[in-house]
Amino acid sequence: MHGLMGSASNWASLSKVLATTGRKIIRLDARNHGDSTHSENMSYKAMSSDVLKVMDDLEIERACLMGHSMGGKAFMTTALLHPERVSSLIVVDVSPAPSPGAKYFPSYLQCMLKISTRMPELDHMSLSKARAIVTDALQEVEEHLGVRQFLAANLIKVNGRLKWRVNLDAIVNNYHDLSSFPQFDTKYEGPTLFVGGERSQYISPSTKPDIMNLFPKAVIEHIPNAGHWVHSDNPRQFLECVLRFLNAEAKRLDSSENVPS
Repeated sequence: MHGLMGSASNWASLSKVLATTGRKIIRLDARNHGDSTHSENMSYKAMSSDVLKVMDDLEIERACLMGHSMGGKAFMTTALLHPERVSSLIVVDVSPAPSPGAKYFPSYLQCMLKISTRMPELDHMSLSKARAIVTDALQEVEEHLGVRQFLAANLIKVNGRLKWRVNLDAIVNNYHDLSSFPQFDTKYEGPTLFVGGERSQYISPSTKPDIMNLFPKAVIEHIPNAGHWVHSDNPRQFLECVLRFLNAEAKRLDSSENVPS
């Protein structure tokens, strides 16, 4: 699962590589994102229920869950509430603690709301031209072009009218909960990998106690030359890290199945 303001397409390229390992890969659009249903409720428990419904519909009893940022928090919640459904867990550049993004994301959201009022003026333009204008408008709150293009990718056309693909109102109304993390008395004892970006503050020494308290078997690794969007900043080393973890877990399962009863 992708992070806030993302979609399943964020994982398209890496999913193709992971699929070569023989695993079945399923990319999810979180509620209020991509092609998923819009809802006023954006709690992590609600997102966890969405994940379990997909697994039930596809008759998947257990799966390895890998999520970036918001998706990582949704999957941590799933593992803590329903550990029997999670064979292993990979959390990408986020921890079970308030996110550093809380400092700047509200300004993105407010700027996008302001842009919404201008959309009727842009309806006559091509989608690519409208996205270029929106990308420029976002410079008011974000200097990095890549981040602005990432946000502008949520602009779509439906019946000739521009709109945000994300449910912007629901995200704004639930942002406090999305940027924090629920309280749990449970632990997830399964194999867990936390993968952070070397240039990111989302997984820092201060978050390690929270991680180890809820995920006692967690391994924490940082990918060089990568920020918060680890899997797009340095996909090669990110994949190497993830595949090492998956291969080690597969060997562990094979050895446990071959132990005489």
